[in-house]
Amino acid sequence: MTQNHPADSFDAIVNSLSSAEEETRRNAVVSLSCVALEKSSELLFRAMGDSSWRVRKEAVEIFLSAADAAQYSESLFNLLRSQDNAGLRNSAAEALTRLGKCSLPVLALHARDDDRDVRKFVIDILGAIGESSAVQLLVQALSDSDPNVAMAAAENLGNIGRADSLPSLLAALSRNDISLRFTILESLGKIGEPVPLEAVSPYLGEGLLKKAVYDCLGSVGRVDAVPLVLQGFAEAGKSVRAAAVKALVAIRDRFPDEWAENDADAQLRGMADTPVIESLLALLETSDNALRRALIMLFGFIGDLRTTKAILRSCRSEQLLPDCIQALRAQGAVSIEFLEEEFDGGNEGEQINILRLCGEMDLRESAPLLRRSLDQPVPQVREAAIRSAGKIGLIELIPEISALLTDFDQDVRIAALETLALLAGRDAQSIGKIAAALSSADEPDKRRDAVYLCGVLHDRELLLLLMKDADDLVRRAAVQSLARLGGDDAVHHLTMALTDENSGVRIAAASTLGETGKQNAVEPLVLVMADPDPWVRCAALRSLGKLGGDIALVAIEGALDEADGLVSLAALDALKHFDTERSRQLARRATTAVNGDVVKSAIELLSELEDPWLDEHWQEFLQHPHWDVRNMVVRYLAEKRGQESLPLLRKVLETEADDLVRGRIVEILERYR
Repeated sequence: MTQNHPADSFDAIVNSLSSAEEETRRNAVVSLSCVALEKSSELLFRAMGDSSWRVRKEAVEIFLSAADAAQYSESLFNLLRSQDNAGLRNSAAEALTRLGKCSLPVLALHARDDDRDVRKFVIDILGAIGESSAVQLLVQALSDSDPNVAMAAAENLGNIGRADSLPSLLAALSRNDISLRFTILESLGKIGEPVPLEAVSPYLGEGLLKKAVYDCLGSVGRVDAVPLVLQGFAEAGKSVRAAAVKALVAIRDRFPDEWAENDADAQLRGMADTPVIESLLALLETSDNALRRALIMLFGFIGDLRTTKAILRSCRSEQLLPDCIQALRAQGAVSIEFLEEEFDGGNEGEQINILRLCGEMDLRESAPLLRRSLDQPVPQVREAAIRSAGKIGLIELIPEISALLTDFDQDVRIAALETLALLAGRDAQSIGKIAAALSSADEPDKRRDAVYLCGVLHDRELLLLLMKDADDLVRRAAVQSLARLGGDDAVHHLTMALTDENSGVRIAAASTLGETGKQNAVEPLVLVMADPDPWVRCAALRSLGKLGGDIALVAIEGALDEADGLVSLAALDALKHFDTERSRQLARRATTAVNGDVVKSAIELLSELEDPWLDEHWQEFLQHPHWDVRNMVVRYLAEKRGQESLPLLRKVLETEADDLVRGRIVEILERYR
């Protein structure tokens, strides 16, 4: 901070701090950044209690920015004693917290302050700082006569998470204060280190602490706690049962070897056919996915058939589906007869769940159920049956699935086509016959389906025929499929498609030639630069960029000179694949274009290439006639050069007329202030 400051200016700052205008007061606080704390501290402390949070925040920031801020810790601490200004106390607490270690001496000095509110502030600040050296002060505060201070100490010991605070926390559990015990149990869980079971189990006798005990055991308990946790499954309170369920699963996940050694699963299986199952099923009606996942896992271990229907209902959730499958497999009691019975008695959603389950569990014996489901009136049921048949690989259902290519529902048609493609790996001959039949269908949609299947089957011969189809959408799809197949003759056939009467087909051919990676595709693409459709030329340019080479670069250079901004932009996109002095020269030349979008794209490209040429021309771009070019350059300068750009931006601000550009410059200057 600067020590010298004109008296009249300082007096103006003092007067402004009493202004009725919030922004005037905030600006006055900002001005104090130029004044030494020796002179400004009292004013900053006053501003920390301002009615405006913006003024308070600014005062805290200015105070902390001073190199000697820690020397004023005691004065800052005394602000905590303000009984009638919560904003001031909170600002002081924030500043002390952010001073970190530097504020520890003054905090230690006041740890036993006569004012209980001040003591609580001390404890909370110590916890927020989180230094291990503060642990002993917090431990001492566990025995504070004020329950709020003691609870704050327990809570902050948990937040710091030091294992050496466990003995003190466990000893404090003996205090006859339910709120304190609750907080200590939470803190034990946060620390997560094992504690003796007998240290926490007695508090299950206190109704208000049951949930807290089970939550704690979920974090610190070992397998010896399982019998105790299982008792929680029968508790009357839902939240207590839920905590017990989560605790059991957490223990199992944390100690899998110890779990197996003690045969804890046998204890779970012993709960089958008991009334406890109904209590657990009631917990499934929740939006807490972690609880639902834990319950489903337990149902798999327990093996009670009453839970199977609940698991089936839960299959509707994508998040829970893997857990449901694992649970059903663990139960080992899910027969196809059971699934068929549930399907026949279930609603639409339940039927879909069952069909999906058949696929996920690879149940080949579900083929009869899937076959009759393909004829169900509800489209979503038919779709689920199709998808599951594909996952299982039921080639015997190919005829029924292919018939659904004409289904009235689009999702069903898509599912049928994609499933036939999936089954092509198992029965290429049958799918090939379907593709051949579709290729000669009257409807263009069916012929496009043929293209899709031909691509999967790698049937180049049929694809070449479809490239001559009467429908341009079929031809375009065939072009794209052929490109994906590749092959030595792919460029030849795609080149032929460059002369198609339909521009969409020509665009597809020009685009896919770039994906071949073949240099013999460059010459045909160069010829496309005479195409009357600018979108075709754009596609060709982007492909030339991907293929690269001197010939491609010459064609790109010619396109940059076109009057059509769309083509020029595509040419710049193509240049992104080059990084030569020649390509940089072309990008630099494009910055003189009339079209503002072309200029912006050229500058962006040069910036990505980190071309030093830009550093010599920023001033020129900041005077560009297009406001959006200037706006982009301002943003780039701030991003690339940071504070180094500020002098230039300040100078530009003096003459910039556009409000949006001025606003961006002001925002950047404020950010680096």
